[in-house]
Amino acid sequence: MKILIHIAHPAQYHMLKYLIRNLKMKGHAVKITINTKDILESLMKEDAVEFDNILPKRRQSNNKLSTMLTLIKKDINIFKLQLKNNYDLMVGTETALSHNGWLFRKPVFIMVEDDISVIKDAALISFPFATHILSPVTCNLGKWTKKKIAYDGYQKLAYLHPNYFLPDKTVVTKVLKVDSDYVLIRVSGLSAYHDKGVKGFTVDILRNIIRILKPHKNILLSTERLLPEDLKQYSFKTELSNIHHFLYYADFLIADSQSMCVEAAMLGTPSIRFSDFAGQIGVLEELEHKYKLTYGIKASDSDNLVRKIKDLLAIKNIKEAWHAKRNQMLEDKIDVTSFWTWLIENYPKSITVLKEDPSYQYKFK
Repeated sequence: MKILIHIAHPAQYHMLKYLIRNLKMKGHAVKITINTKDILESLMKEDAVEFDNILPKRRQSNNKLSTMLTLIKKDINIFKLQLKNNYDLMVGTETALSHNGWLFRKPVFIMVEDDISVIKDAALISFPFATHILSPVTCNLGKWTKKKIAYDGYQKLAYLHPNYFLPDKTVVTKVLKVDSDYVLIRVSGLSAYHDKGVKGFTVDILRNIIRILKPHKNILLSTERLLPEDLKQYSFKTELSNIHHFLYYADFLIADSQSMCVEAAMLGTPSIRFSDFAGQIGVLEELEHKYKLTYGIKASDSDNLVRKIKDLLAIKNIKEAWHAKRNQMLEDKIDVTSFWTWLIENYPKSITVLKEDPSYQYKFK
């Protein structure tokens, strides 16, 4: 089978890299396209993965006009590739795949983990054209549920499941130099289009967090924003491919990033997410209320944030407790990459199998 996969972000490469490996090992011709985004190109070159960059120039703005112009360019470039190579199937998160799959009457799997309420604009221009929308059971797709292929797992299990991720403490000790306890703070840029108007950490809140933590733990601060001079001493940088080792060994995570809090849950690390998105995302709601792996606090409630940090500091053997919770979650969930591989490789028969027996997915553990 000839398969086209588009990767738009470094995190998507992590999500899809084992699926790509599996499909290639099984003899499928997999074409990978990307657009320039942060260190995506460097990551793929480091892993010796072949790709075509169909949009080498970075997008200069996240306003609606710039976003639509970028989409049109992707549409045209993928159209040219499809016209030339006639791919049998397309996979990814990219809206341009939906458009071209519809034009060429080819099946498209759009991968989604956000509820439709969070990505209304993207859903409006992508979902009507997608053949299938591949998303976790907990993800609310509204009227597009009819296109949903629901799986009992999370996108981030595609690369953080124990079948794929092995933590390496030497990565951490190279930065900390000593084997000591630490808390990881993640400050996101909140620059994505769907982040418009969303609030997270302010500098004053960060200073207060550090004041509370400093007597008890080492502090590692990972940020996408510029910091004032007094906070720079806590900042550290590591390769994006190494951040999950730091996340695994952290006592807990404090973040205004939804994505990293999901990753923390996959690894059995407690997390507090401080964001206006708290309470709105189905995947995180399940991780919080069913598995007790994370806590969501609105950005307007800094007093509750302080209370929760103090609560976590007071818990003895916190990582042992959270690893037990993680093990329960892993027992319930499937090996997402193995399921995706089977689904795509055996398409369209796999769709029929799932319609007749949705529990078939639990064969992939």
